[in-house]
Amino acid sequence: MHLFTEQYGALFMAFFCSVGLILLLSRPALAWGWVDHPSTRKHHHRPVPLIGGIAMCMAASVSIVLLPEKIDAYTIFLLSIWLMALVGLYDDLHAVRPASRFLFEIAAVLLMALGAGIQLNDLGDLFGLGAVTLGLAAIPFTIFSVVGMVNAINMIDGLDGLAGGVALIAVLWLVAVAATGPIMHVEDVQTLLALALAIAGFLCFNLRHPGRARASVFMGDAGSMMLGFALSWFVVHLSQGEQRVMAPMTAVWILGLPLMDTVTVMLRRIRARQSPFNPDRQHLHHLLLSRGLSDGQVTARMLALSAASGALGAGAWWIGIPESVQFYTFLVAFVIYYRLTSRIWMRLCQERDAAAGLDRRRPVVTPVSASMSDFSGGNLVTEQK
Repeated sequence: MHLFTEQYGALFMAFFCSVGLILLLSRPALAWGWVDHPSTRKHHHRPVPLIGGIAMCMAASVSIVLLPEKIDAYTIFLLSIWLMALVGLYDDLHAVRPASRFLFEIAAVLLMALGAGIQLNDLGDLFGLGAVTLGLAAIPFTIFSVVGMVNAINMIDGLDGLAGGVALIAVLWLVAVAATGPIMHVEDVQTLLALALAIAGFLCFNLRHPGRARASVFMGDAGSMMLGFALSWFVVHLSQGEQRVMAPMTAVWILGLPLMDTVTVMLRRIRARQSPFNPDRQHLHHLLLSRGLSDGQVTARMLALSAASGALGAGAWWIGIPESVQFYTFLVAFVIYYRLTSRIWMRLCQERDAAAGLDRRRPVVTPVSASMSDFSGGNLVTEQK
């Protein structure tokens, strides 16, 4: 009974600590300048505190430390997410060069891979011919995958409640898979629940609902980088080794929406002979907003898509659909996603050119000066309201 009380007390501490820290820090953040200022590229009209990421990180950390059963190498996990959160906070306030950000992200992945032994050693049976093992490429591929996931969460952070909602849905699917596996990963489930409750506390202030017309706090890069890394840690850990609870492709489905969106946008930029990191308005939330949907409607639709993608991945794993079938189905889904979003983007370019009296058959990437961007001063920004 004492262990039960200690466990649930530690978990709910994540929620109440997240809520309490946001309430405590919101006003001082305005005085300290820890805010996202309004601009022509953003939807908000007054400075908004950028404390959500730090509040979530602190709340999750406190809860994890108090849990009676802790994940292996939990100190390395906490050190890594705090590294991401602090680098993100500094970027929010002072702007960090992309190359410097990548170096810190790589450092965190190396802590995970070399310090905790969590790395991608195989990709599962993608082609129906046996497991695709990585061998010497394991650590480089782990770096590539985790850094990509961190930035995918960062790039999807463009509307109130969107990145936090997508991350919460992914965490809950990981909990469902880990809790129903043949081997119960109690420590992983508890840590994921602590993270989920910290996110839920943040969403009380960031997600639009009948009692809140606009977000009162943003997570900033501190939050998106921390959440992207935390998700990557558990996705890799739970999909590898003899005690895995899901296939690597299950993880890809659970994180399908941010992965598809990021890869699609980068491919279109490359096709337009632009840098894949060039700023534009090609993300799915931009395209849906351009079709006349409100911020809340776009967020709701994208969260529903994220939940559906996770359901497909978890469901396929639970009923034993071969990994190769999951892989090829995901490729088909990606092609459909790419073609549909590219068609919307092409139509937008044609409408813009028609309004300008131009005749351009091939769409190009919209410059920063003409649109809301994914970057600010050459660096990623989040919460583009």
